[in-house]
Amino acid sequence: MDNLSHSLIGLIAGESIARGSRAREPGLAPETRRGLLVALSVIGGNLPDIDLVYSYHPFSHGTHAKLDYMLQHRGYTHTVVICFVLAALLYGAVEAWARWRRLVLTRHDRLLIAGTALCGILLHLGMDFLNSYGVHPFWPLDNRWFYGDSVFIVEPLYWAAALSLYFLVRTTLARVVLAAAPLLGLLACMLLQRAMPSWCVGYAVLALVMLSIGARASAAVAAFTSAAVAIAITALSVIAGGVAAHRVDAIAAAHFSGDRVIDHVLTPAPLNPLCWDVLLLETHADRYAVRLGVLSLAPDFIPAQQCPRTSGTRPATASLAPLHEPVSAEIQWSGEFTMSRALLAKLVAGHCQVAAAMQFIRAPFGAQVDDQWVIGDLRFDRERGGGMASLDLGPPTSAECHSPVPWAPPRADLLDLGR
Repeated sequence: MDNLSHSLIGLIAGESIARGSRAREPGLAPETRRGLLVALSVIGGNLPDIDLVYSYHPFSHGTHAKLDYMLQHRGYTHTVVICFVLAALLYGAVEAWARWRRLVLTRHDRLLIAGTALCGILLHLGMDFLNSYGVHPFWPLDNRWFYGDSVFIVEPLYWAAALSLYFLVRTTLARVVLAAAPLLGLLACMLLQRAMPSWCVGYAVLALVMLSIGARASAAVAAFTSAAVAIAITALSVIAGGVAAHRVDAIAAAHFSGDRVIDHVLTPAPLNPLCWDVLLLETHADRYAVRLGVLSLAPDFIPAQQCPRTSGTRPATASLAPLHEPVSAEIQWSGEFTMSRALLAKLVAGHCQVAAAMQFIRAPFGAQVDDQWVIGDLRFDRERGGGMASLDLGPPTSAECHSPVPWAPPRADLLDLGR
């Protein structure tokens, strides 16, 4: 999830904790305590992304830089074990700050500070789980990736949910962010939902209602309302994701009954849990296929043909063959990618860097671009011959491969890589 959303969700959590607990004498003064809890939650809500310091190379797009990002971002700092370590470090920083400011912390203050730091950090992990990018939270006990497939990586609905806190924040920067975020969300809605402008009206109404609650209600009611709306958005997204998965399985059984489903990657449209991008991964003997489409959960209300596409014109590197399926208001197929499983496994086995990338790639593809083989992930195939999750294959590797990370390959089932 984007860091703006992480920050606003942290703000909602921090305000809710501060308003839902009482200050006790002789502990921190109420305003100092509130500001500290909010700051802890916002900082904690972004802290796991500290791995970007060593995983993101903005001025390099080579193989090494791509592998660093794929394998190290959402890596160790996005595991439960390291989240506890980060929370302990954050708590230690607060203790040092309190001593420097000569503030008296009671046992109650310390427990609340520790709990808020851990809550903010674990919220980051939970929100990242909700999208199709995935996390592997249970290292070192379980190194598998887990995917929520429920929330788009940038979801403006959360920005509107935070708007009732506008009158509670004290700094000009915080107020500018809180005001600007829903406006950006409305702009995104107008660009994405052009076929259904009423959807954008609904978003604007939600934002205005939240702002009105913040202006009229008590601080506690404003904070708890934001929290309740954020929880409702998450619950609705998860339920819609479950329905979408069930629908895709039913469609696969009805139209591709001879193939075995090994995964489906589901991504909702921003602001619209009724429309979903679908990558349906299937196998039949040596044949591996990924079928790309758009699913509507309410085809009578919004046909799949009118759903916004979060993927744009992808894929750009992996060529798609047309799918000759009947036109349906429920699902619109844009094509399918196919290749030999044996060929894919051979390409992976012959190149250590590709074998390492397969510890991240969920929807693999292999394609020849200008007489050069490229291995990539169809989730992120948005430009010809490039992208954050595609690697050019050089000469085969003769040495034994050693993985830099312990993550279990998502597609071990496809490549027969074992455990």
